[in-house]
Amino acid sequence: MERKNANHQNPEKNAGTTDRTEKIRVEESIMADMIDSGKLIHFEGRQSDEQAILQCVGEEAGYVEDSGALYEKMSVKQYLGFFAGLTGNHGRIASALEQMHLAEITGKKIEKCTEGEKKRIRIAREIVRGAETYFLVNPLAGDDEKSKKTILGWMESFYEREGRLVTLSLSHRETCLCPGNHYEITDNGILCIDQSEAPEENPELPMVSKVSVSYNGKNFLFNPEEIDYVEANDGKVYVYVRGEQYSGSYKIGELEERLVRFGFFRCHRSYIVNMQKVLELIKWTRNSYSLRLKGYDKRDVPLSKGKIQELRGMYEF
Repeated sequence: MERKNANHQNPEKNAGTTDRTEKIRVEESIMADMIDSGKLIHFEGRQSDEQAILQCVGEEAGYVEDSGALYEKMSVKQYLGFFAGLTGNHGRIASALEQMHLAEITGKKIEKCTEGEKKRIRIAREIVRGAETYFLVNPLAGDDEKSKKTILGWMESFYEREGRLVTLSLSHRETCLCPGNHYEITDNGILCIDQSEAPEENPELPMVSKVSVSYNGKNFLFNPEEIDYVEANDGKVYVYVRGEQYSGSYKIGELEERLVRFGFFRCHRSYIVNMQKVLELIKWTRNSYSLRLKGYDKRDVPLSKGKIQELRGMYEF
């Protein structure tokens, strides 16, 4: 009996598969163009986007994974020395230790290192191997502030030297904190997080006091002074009150106009913060800042480079 070709057996299914494959190819092409056109490119996405980015940055890139074994029984010095031996780059060890601020823990066993230290060790490994292009997954994840500050400072150095840096973060906040260009990978394509909102035509916003939000199918009304900050993420706007996240049916520009007279500040394209709730201005690097709010010890709000001078002018710091 003659075997029928699978393509003729189910043409509709085959056409759907072809469409999806073509869409993936188009998105990877767009992603590759973005990476080729910039020095520091940061993507917000899912773990499943990792392979597509790896494909775009190429095999020669220094790949810094999110987690995994690091020869735990070795010391930091032994680990970096091992990779220097593989590539003949022993002369790069001192620079890697300096860039990642690891000189004080060279004798420490990797198994005893914090997750932040392990992240810095992974980056140092790729520096030793002589990478020029780097791809980091979740570079700022964790609560280790020293590691976060060190990595952000290292990122900024790419503005002044050869090389290219690409990151993938699962957190919108961490993506926005990284210096460079920011994009969000969605089911509908790759969106520029830094893109300005189009101005509304003839906006006539009511001078309301309360802000309407929803949570678990219920609607709530909050006074502006109760709101801690507002976040725009994945095409939606979220309002944070006493550590809880609520969703709102607004555009972030609309909320900015409604809240600015109550002491709110648009500190980033994706964030509006209640300045009465700000406890600390954190300086990570020369151009990287965030705001720490009361009740949010481990969740800083990004302050974009373009807003720093404006905030300084308002509060004279």
